[in-house]
Amino acid sequence: MTRLYLSSAIIGLMTLAACEGDFGTKTVTYTRATAIYGDLEELRATPLLGTAKAIVDPGKIFVYHDLLLVGEEGHGIHVIDNADPVNPVPLSFLNIPGNREFFISEDFLYAESLYDMLKIDVSNIQQAQIVERVNNAFLETLTNDRGEAIIGFNYEEVTQELKIDDPIFDYEADHNVYFYDIDNSLIPPSAVPASFAGNSGSGVGSVNRIVAYDGYVYAVSKGKMNVFDSRAGFQQVLSESMGWNMETVFPMGDRLFVGSSSSVDIYDISNRERPNFLSSYWHMTSCDPVLPVNESTAYVTLRTGDFSECPGDENELLVIDISSNEIIEEIQEILMDSPYGITLIGDKLYVGEGSFGMSVFDASDRRNLQLIKRDQTVEAFDVLAHPTRSDVLLMASADGLVQYQLDINQNLQLISHIEF
Repeated sequence: MTRLYLSSAIIGLMTLAACEGDFGTKTVTYTRATAIYGDLEELRATPLLGTAKAIVDPGKIFVYHDLLLVGEEGHGIHVIDNADPVNPVPLSFLNIPGNREFFISEDFLYAESLYDMLKIDVSNIQQAQIVERVNNAFLETLTNDRGEAIIGFNYEEVTQELKIDDPIFDYEADHNVYFYDIDNSLIPPSAVPASFAGNSGSGVGSVNRIVAYDGYVYAVSKGKMNVFDSRAGFQQVLSESMGWNMETVFPMGDRLFVGSSSSVDIYDISNRERPNFLSSYWHMTSCDPVLPVNESTAYVTLRTGDFSECPGDENELLVIDISSNEIIEEIQEILMDSPYGITLIGDKLYVGEGSFGMSVFDASDRRNLQLIKRDQTVEAFDVLAHPTRSDVLLMASADGLVQYQLDINQNLQLISHIEF
């Protein structure tokens, strides 16, 4: 079956919950983000290496060799020795102010830090060091009249009665969050770095905003594409507005696949420094990881149900034909309960469905997935492959990172649990 989708970016649809008043007012409920100001240079001078500590507010999770890296939202990265999955051991903490997103490739960790992009040598994780920093890679510094920089935001859900000409109604907010400076003036969403706004999500493979590929690093930030040359040193070669509400990025061959809230966009990267838009596959507005599995096939999960985070009413796993750069078509549609992250291990596709559990598909025919089983005894917001053991599966749940051993029938045996 082939089904083409129309864009669901409906002009005028706002995520504010509002009630019309009698005298030109509206009562609205939204998340108010109030700027925090501080000394940016002092934060840039923060020592990288720190001692292991408890995980309080987990973000991104990344598996690299025998290491687990768990983001601490806005503060840095927990480093855990996972050489023995039965007994993971906390090693250290990397202090990276403002960090939410990172990626590791060939012994280098690439991480956002407030306005900046860092390149960190992790060939010896116990002696990790920042080797390059691109200042203001994502945005020029936002300051107040005293020269203090915005270094973060305090978030609070509020309900207020506002005049209908309030500036808040001029913006289409991302995730129902509105940003304010010290003067109580709205900051345009496009002027807020992604490192300040929202949760990074967790996962590896299908859920990345930063990815290293063939000597270059690609980082998407809302509507902006950033490209860095990492072959010798680390230089930013592109920072340009492309697309809208970009969420994930995945390279394959000479193409870059970008998942947004309403489409899968394909870019030509035969010139690694300058992605060139090729085509889009439009779908209903949703949270949208994309996983190309070969040059002709990709998997896309569409998740909705949370009005502020993932508005809409479609929860599906799609198989799409990406063999052509001009026409992208749907091959298979599978209804799901609430698909989050996905990972392919051999010929098995694992799809985390949050509180609904995990679904396992036979993907020996990449274009015709067949459900093997659904396990509703687990909670899986993302599913990660172990880098060296095909019999070990990692799951990000609401209360921690869980590791299971798989048998030939895809049955799970708990072997360790890192609590959050």
